[in-house]
Amino acid sequence: MTPEEVDRLAKKWQDGTISTEDRARFEHWYRSFDDAKLYIDSNEGEAAMKSRIYQGIAAAGKITEVQRPGGRPLWWRYSAAAAVLLVLFLFYWNRQNAFKDRPWIAHIHVDAGTSVKQEILPDGSIIWLRPGASLHYIKAFKNRDVDLTGEALFEVSKIAGRPFKVHVGDYMATVLGTSFNIRQADNSKDMEVVVLTGKVAISRQRERSEQDVQQAGQTVVLTPNQRLQTKNGLKLEMPIVETVELPQNNEYTQGTAYNMWMDDTPFEQVARRITTKFGVAIEVEDDRYSNCRISANLNDQSLEYTAELVAAALGATYEIQKNKIMLKGGGCL
Repeated sequence: MTPEEVDRLAKKWQDGTISTEDRARFEHWYRSFDDAKLYIDSNEGEAAMKSRIYQGIAAAGKITEVQRPGGRPLWWRYSAAAAVLLVLFLFYWNRQNAFKDRPWIAHIHVDAGTSVKQEILPDGSIIWLRPGASLHYIKAFKNRDVDLTGEALFEVSKIAGRPFKVHVGDYMATVLGTSFNIRQADNSKDMEVVVLTGKVAISRQRERSEQDVQQAGQTVVLTPNQRLQTKNGLKLEMPIVETVELPQNNEYTQGTAYNMWMDDTPFEQVARRITTKFGVAIEVEDDRYSNCRISANLNDQSLEYTAELVAAALGATYEIQKNKIMLKGGGCL
């Protein structure tokens, strides 16, 4: 298409008057650009993103240099097509992902580096990435889908009717609310899953798009204290499911803040563990809880339910405001 056609169709696309035929032509033109070069990382700012897109458009020959008469440089100007592409790209991501705060961030990519790294997802789910692991998901997180490379411990928030999916290698784990560990095999295709709580459904995936995941064959459902290791493909006719011993402190939770088993634990330590796990501060009126000790199993519980149980144990009331839990009243002698 000519720049004039692109400009005309882009305006129609944005104001909603574009026909089905023109929309197909326009989207075909848009997809002709290499979207991989337009990948947005969570650590990238607006200026860096625009600069990178500009460079990509320049490399595609969509920017021309304009000079004053006499040969003096005037300015670099986007051609009509380049300007439309930049506007379209920003508008597309904003509409597709419904961003509210920083619309230039479309995807989140997290690398664990050389240590265990905790990531709290938009739905409240918590993931502990093992060294060398990485996680990728769309910031808006409407579909509760993540891609995992390496090994991670998952504690998934329970949201009725909204399953949580983890894609790793050739497989997909689907849960509603549970905790489990996934370890990708060295061949990048197979994996190991160990379930701590709840249920996890494991299936093999053939092809995947942003809108759909096609599953091959049946599904293996794992329950607590069960482990499944795939090898050269998941044979669902004879799945190898093992029962494993999972004490409070085990190899899968080691090095994470997952273990919230409290056994006559001083309040100060309970508060510190809640802060570490959920990334919230706990505010109290005075030292009225200094002599309090708490016994409770807070494993695999949401922030709100954890605050509710702790407040009940203290005889206190609680309120959650953004990244704070405020406790009032109650106390221990």
